[in-house]
Amino acid sequence: MIIKFSFQNVLSFSKRQELSLKASAKHERLFDDRANSMDSGKDFKVLRSGVLYGANASGKSNFVKVFAQFQQFVLTGNQNFDGQEIRVPSFQLADEFANKPAVFEMECFWGGKLYRYGLRIKRTGIEEEWLYVKESRTTLVFQRSGQEFHIPAKNTVLMELISKKMVHSKAFLVTIGAHFNDPICAGFLDWLQKLNIISGFGDRIYKDYTVRRMKESKEFARKVVDLIKLADFGIEDLAIQSHKRPKLELTTFPQSVMDGDFGAMDGLISKRMVMDLHGQPMLKDFQFGVFESEGTQKFTQIIGPVLDALEKGNVLIIDELDTQLHSELIERLVLLFHNHQINKKNAQLIFTSNNTNLLSAKVMRRDQIFFIEKDSFGSSHFYSLVNFKKDGKSPRNDEDIEGNYLKGKYGALPFMGDFDNLLQG
Repeated sequence: MIIKFSFQNVLSFSKRQELSLKASAKHERLFDDRANSMDSGKDFKVLRSGVLYGANASGKSNFVKVFAQFQQFVLTGNQNFDGQEIRVPSFQLADEFANKPAVFEMECFWGGKLYRYGLRIKRTGIEEEWLYVKESRTTLVFQRSGQEFHIPAKNTVLMELISKKMVHSKAFLVTIGAHFNDPICAGFLDWLQKLNIISGFGDRIYKDYTVRRMKESKEFARKVVDLIKLADFGIEDLAIQSHKRPKLELTTFPQSVMDGDFGAMDGLISKRMVMDLHGQPMLKDFQFGVFESEGTQKFTQIIGPVLDALEKGNVLIIDELDTQLHSELIERLVLLFHNHQINKKNAQLIFTSNNTNLLSAKVMRRDQIFFIEKDSFGSSHFYSLVNFKKDGKSPRNDEDIEGNYLKGKYGALPFMGDFDNLLQG
């Protein structure tokens, strides 16, 4: 589970931002919010979900991309970067940030341990890197400043890597340590590999994963069908259809042909109840990708990663979850993570949205709701509703959050200008 994630000078974020999923001491008056948090195994509770709202181009998608960039850096960090600059997507709207490092720090809980890993990175190499772990107490795993390393003697694997000069200035010690079976480094990377990030407009790629899991497990397939039926799409069952991909002839100018036969392709068949010629009900097969709506297809495509997260206790991050999905479906998906009988392994859901209905659905606590906006310099910043103050006052626990957000009380709304006069000009 994620406890905290902070970053600076990445994409549209110039200043330090921190996403904290530690549950606050504040509770809601309008609904029982005890299921919204979980024990961390330490002396605090952690939120099971979080949602980010903001105008278009405010940085919501960049918020998700920062997670993906951090994950990509660390998981590929044992590659040889000789002769290459590291592609660091720093803030581009002010020259002062061009030569400053991007900074990331992740605090997470996994396998009974609390990890805190961070790095400061520039195109030319890694400025700083650090890793701490806490079981009964917090201990240093390693601290790095350029090519100077401080490693406790008990961490023999890391000590050997440094003594043999096996860590390049553009490589990550945590990744190389995991590769050579350092248990703490390996534990952190094991968690990071299970961080699943989905783009709202790229969720079709997860159809193959959902279908594969359905083929592998009848129990998984049953859960998918049960959720589809509960979502009331009118589907009674799903079946998997395997067939050969068509042989393609791809012609490019002026005259070249590339033939491809890309093997088997799995698809879904939806089964619906229809009336036969005698007025009797019967199940009929439909091509899922042709007949079913975009919303039904998206729900089915992402339900595989959702069930996978719940089954394994992973973190699932989804950009634009509300795209093509009804607000009640979004609410039901969130409630799966809030249900401790279903979410037995403490999975988390973090997502961005434009659908404000969830704000008044008595589903999310104030500390689970975040808003994002850009300042006059084009820099994004986000903040939690529970920490928001206007005229020195925090939002009440019985406040009309949706109504007040739409009125602009919390900010993070688009400035529309005067469309009518513009079009009349």
